[in-house]
Amino acid sequence: MQAILALIRKQFIEIRTSAQLRSLTLIAPLIQFIIFGFAGNLDVKEINLAVLDDDQSPESRELVQDFTASYFKVIKYISQSREADALLADGEAKMVLVIPPDFSKQVLAKRTAAVQALIDGADANSASIASGYASATVAAYSQKRLADASSRQSVILKVASVNVETRVWYNPDLKSKRFFIPGILGLLILITTVIASSTSIVKEREVGTLEQLVVSPVKPYQIIIGKLAPFTITASITLMNLLILAALVFGVSMRGNLLLFFLLTLVYLITILGLGLFISTISKTQQQASFTTSFFVLPPFLFLSGYSFPVENMPAWLQPVSYLIPLRYYLTIIRGIFLKGIGLEELWPSLVALLICGIVIFTASFLRFKKNLE
Repeated sequence: MQAILALIRKQFIEIRTSAQLRSLTLIAPLIQFIIFGFAGNLDVKEINLAVLDDDQSPESRELVQDFTASYFKVIKYISQSREADALLADGEAKMVLVIPPDFSKQVLAKRTAAVQALIDGADANSASIASGYASATVAAYSQKRLADASSRQSVILKVASVNVETRVWYNPDLKSKRFFIPGILGLLILITTVIASSTSIVKEREVGTLEQLVVSPVKPYQIIIGKLAPFTITASITLMNLLILAALVFGVSMRGNLLLFFLLTLVYLITILGLGLFISTISKTQQQASFTTSFFVLPPFLFLSGYSFPVENMPAWLQPVSYLIPLRYYLTIIRGIFLKGIGLEELWPSLVALLICGIVIFTASFLRFKKNLE
């Protein structure tokens, strides 16, 4: 036990005296969190709209007014269709509303009137949202015209109707940052912890202190605990700071049990520290360890975990690969506790999967580390 405590003390001294480790484990995650938190936003608040109104009637102007009252901003009124092509091509407008010459005639005659929405589909997410907003605006306009016509009739025809009352749970204002912020937490802890732990162990080998530990009575497992335990503590401190930033800067606060959150996060930390240990066993230099993390660990964790894209949207042959990514299970845990406030009774399948990943990764890393020492 004394040997482990001595190694832990030594590692803390190294973190305190190394500007690189201090920056990587304590400072860089805070800066990156603020940058990624503001950048990771898929909300479409104001869509640039160009209008080609060939009708120029009170009815068409009313429709345009309804568009500007919602999520659209008219940047230009055009008179020719080729102007629409140019505006969409250079990205100045995200949508062009085309109103035909007979629009008011069809509306006043109580016939179906058609309008056209030309949408820039280069950004599929924004295009899909713009299409939904446009459809909702036109539907509201039609409903308003129908209500006005009915109120002017001496006899009102009563028909059966179905109203949908929608209630959105966990994210009632549908802000994408509430979904991304917990994911950014998990990703930043992964990056900083894996790089810091792997480069720290490799540095011991580079300067020759690891060989000194080998010839001492210290056991391999004691070396591992002594080297990795401090990074568990620094990662926990960083995570607490990130939670405070999430609440103060982004207005996204923890809904679930904080103690449960940190207990399950501990399982995740042990898993990714095992990954850092494994990387240290296959790297000869600190640069090689950082390169391995950046190019061989980060991309699959980023794209196959469900952080960026839903796993369900991936090809069927690729989805099984995501089961090998520990971040997949941690994202389910952190989003469940963070956003929904759910407990262990709902999260235990993800916890079991994360435990299995941790046991496999740490066992393989320990055996390889022990073999390298021998």
